[in-house]
Amino acid sequence: MWSTLRLLSSESSTLEKIAQLGSAAVIIFEIVFHLLELPQQEPVRPLRVALQQYMASPNAAAVREALSCAIHTYEAGSSRWRVGSAKRSQKKADLIKAITEIVLQHRLPLPEIQEI
Repeated sequence: MWSTLRLLSSESSTLEKIAQLGSAAVIIFEIVFHLLELPQQEPVRPLRVALQQYMASPNAAAVREALSCAIHTYEAGSSRWRVGSAKRSQKKADLIKAITEIVLQHRLPLPEIQEI
Protein backbone atom coordinates (compact mmCIF):
# COMPACT_ATOMS: atom_id res chain seq x y z
CA MET A 1 0.00 0.00 0.00
CA TRP A 2 2.79 2.41 0.93
CA SER A 3 4.52 2.04 -2.43
CA THR A 4 1.28 2.81 -4.25
CA LEU A 5 0.51 5.82 -2.08
CA ARG A 6 4.05 7.18 -2.10
CA LEU A 7 3.23 9.98 -4.51
CA LEU A 8 4.41 12.80 -2.25
CA SER A 9 7.30 14.96 -3.24
CA SER A 10 10.55 14.50 -1.36
CA GLU A 11 10.17 18.06 -0.02
CA SER A 12 7.10 17.05 2.00
CA SER A 13 7.61 17.23 5.75
CA THR A 14 7.42 14.13 7.90
CA LEU A 15 4.18 15.43 9.39
CA GLU A 16 2.69 15.83 5.92
CA LYS A 17 3.73 12.33 4.86
CA ILE A 18 2.21 10.82 8.02
CA ALA A 19 -1.03 12.77 7.58
CA GLN A 20 -1.26 11.80 3.91
CA LEU A 21 -0.69 8.09 4.52
CA GLY A 22 -2.90 7.97 7.61
CA SER A 23 -5.78 9.75 5.90
CA ALA A 24 -5.57 7.54 2.83
CA ALA A 25 -5.50 4.46 5.05
CA VAL A 26 -8.65 5.52 6.91
CA ILE A 27 -10.53 6.14 3.66
CA ILE A 28 -9.32 2.86 2.13
CA PHE A 29 -10.00 0.75 5.22
CA GLU A 30 -13.58 1.99 5.39
CA ILE A 31 -14.13 0.44 1.95
CA VAL A 32 -12.22 -2.72 2.94
CA PHE A 33 -14.44 -3.29 5.96
CA HIS A 34 -17.54 -2.70 3.87
CA LEU A 35 -16.32 -5.13 1.19
CA LEU A 36 -15.69 -7.78 3.84
CA GLU A 37 -19.33 -7.50 4.94
CA LEU A 38 -20.69 -8.09 1.44
CA PRO A 39 -21.58 -11.61 0.32
CA GLN A 40 -18.95 -12.71 -2.20
CA GLN A 41 -19.51 -15.25 -4.95
CA GLU A 42 -15.81 -15.43 -5.72
CA PRO A 43 -12.69 -14.54 -3.72
CA VAL A 44 -11.95 -10.84 -3.58
CA ARG A 45 -8.89 -9.04 -2.30
CA PRO A 46 -10.65 -6.19 -0.51
CA LEU A 47 -7.53 -4.17 0.25
CA ARG A 48 -6.39 -4.27 -3.36
CA VAL A 49 -9.88 -3.41 -4.64
CA ALA A 50 -10.25 -0.50 -2.19
CA LEU A 51 -6.75 0.82 -2.92
CA GLN A 52 -7.38 0.74 -6.67
CA GLN A 53 -10.73 2.46 -6.19
CA TYR A 54 -9.12 5.19 -4.06
CA MET A 55 -6.18 5.79 -6.41
CA ALA A 56 -8.50 5.98 -9.45
CA SER A 57 -10.83 8.44 -7.75
CA PRO A 58 -10.42 12.22 -7.79
CA ASN A 59 -10.52 11.97 -3.98
CA ALA A 60 -6.88 10.87 -3.78
CA ALA A 61 -5.61 14.09 -5.36
CA ALA A 62 -8.13 16.22 -3.46
CA VAL A 63 -7.04 14.72 -0.13
CA ARG A 64 -3.35 15.27 -0.93
CA GLU A 65 -4.00 18.89 -1.92
CA ALA A 66 -6.21 19.71 1.08
CA LEU A 67 -3.89 18.05 3.59
CA SER A 68 -0.85 19.74 2.09
CA CYS A 69 -2.53 23.12 2.51
CA ALA A 70 -3.59 22.37 6.11
CA ILE A 71 -0.13 21.11 7.10
CA HIS A 72 1.67 24.07 5.48
CA THR A 73 -0.64 26.47 7.30
CA TYR A 74 0.09 24.70 10.59
CA GLU A 75 3.85 24.55 10.02
CA ALA A 76 4.09 28.18 8.89
CA GLY A 77 3.87 29.51 12.43
CA SER A 78 4.90 26.49 14.47
CA SER A 79 8.50 27.59 15.03
CA ARG A 80 7.31 30.62 17.03
CA TRP A 81 5.20 28.61 19.50
CA ARG A 82 6.58 27.39 22.81
CA VAL A 83 6.07 23.75 23.70
CA GLY A 84 3.06 23.46 26.00
CA SER A 85 1.74 26.92 25.17
CA ALA A 86 -2.01 27.44 24.77
CA LYS A 87 -1.52 28.78 21.23
CA ARG A 88 0.44 25.68 20.19
CA SER A 89 -2.19 23.39 21.72
CA GLN A 90 -4.97 25.26 19.92
CA LYS A 91 -3.14 25.12 16.57
CA LYS A 92 -2.59 21.38 17.02
CA ALA A 93 -6.29 20.90 17.81
CA ASP A 94 -7.19 22.96 14.72
CA LEU A 95 -4.94 20.77 12.57
CA ILE A 96 -6.48 17.57 13.91
CA LYS A 97 -9.96 18.95 13.25
CA ALA A 98 -8.96 19.97 9.70
CA ILE A 99 -7.53 16.51 8.95
CA THR A 100 -10.67 14.83 10.28
CA GLU A 101 -12.90 17.07 8.16
CA ILE A 102 -10.80 16.42 5.06
CA VAL A 103 -11.10 12.65 5.52
CA LEU A 104 -14.85 12.82 6.13
CA GLN A 105 -15.40 15.08 3.10
CA HIS A 106 -13.48 12.75 0.78
CA ARG A 107 -14.89 9.37 1.72
CA LEU A 108 -15.46 7.01 -1.17
CA PRO A 109 -18.94 5.80 -2.07
CA LEU A 110 -19.59 2.45 -0.44
CA PRO A 111 -20.08 -0.49 -2.80
CA GLU A 112 -23.69 -1.57 -3.07
CA ILE A 113 -24.93 -5.03 -2.28
CA GLN A 114 -25.76 -6.78 -5.52
CA GLU A 115 -28.76 -9.08 -5.63
CA ILE A 116 -28.02 -12.67 -6.59
